[in-house]
Amino acid sequence: MPSPPEIPRLNDTEEVFQARPFTPGCGRLVERGEHALIGISAGNGYFSQHRIAQLLEWTGRRFGAVDLLYADLHIDTMHRAAGAEQAQASRRACRSLRDVRRRIRRAMEAVRVPARVRCLALSETVDTPGYRSADERVERAMREHPAVERACEDHVRRIIAPEPDPDGARFRAGLSYLRAELPFLLNTPEVLSVDTSVCCYHDLLPVLVGLRRETSCLHPGQGHLVLKPLTAPSN
Repeated sequence: MPSPPEIPRLNDTEEVFQARPFTPGCGRLVERGEHALIGISAGNGYFSQHRIAQLLEWTGRRFGAVDLLYADLHIDTMHRAAGAEQAQASRRACRSLRDVRRRIRRAMEAVRVPARVRCLALSETVDTPGYRSADERVERAMREHPAVERACEDHVRRIIAPEPDPDGARFRAGLSYLRAELPFLLNTPEVLSVDTSVCCYHDLLPVLVGLRRETSCLHPGQGHLVLKPLTAPSN
């Protein structure tokens, strides 16, 4: 098998992303530069090999450690909710996960940065003590603060709209998908045993906007950074 093409290193002066911290506190965590989490969605065409490499290059020169996290849970459920048969949903999920792993692997092979870099699947973390503890905190917050549950539900409704959902299957699948990611969105430091962490994504997630006033849900060392690309993604 031929080696993947080398992705050129970005010049220090080249502006690839517009970086926008979610809050001033998030900006201070970016300045500390201890840990960055890059969330990667399987099946999302935005995350080309080149784009992942750019994200890794950008974060890997500004943070001491970088984890690339791809969600591999509830993918088949999402396809089933969209109308696919079980076998078809499983094939689609396997195909999208195989593709995203390949893109991540090749991007990591092509980019050399000072940071410690890892690739994690969401399924690899759910049984760790850190994830379980953070998950329990999320569960408690959803029970005790109706605004948290409401923010999650509003997030899913915005994501699936305007697709038809007569029996609510898409909504339930989307909620399960989001629920699995919430410990990272709200509490990566506890999940991964780091002091501070900044989640990097190309858009501001609606659930974060909904939780802006629920600051007790966020670990004090949890930050969010919108990395908006200045150019269209390439494959």
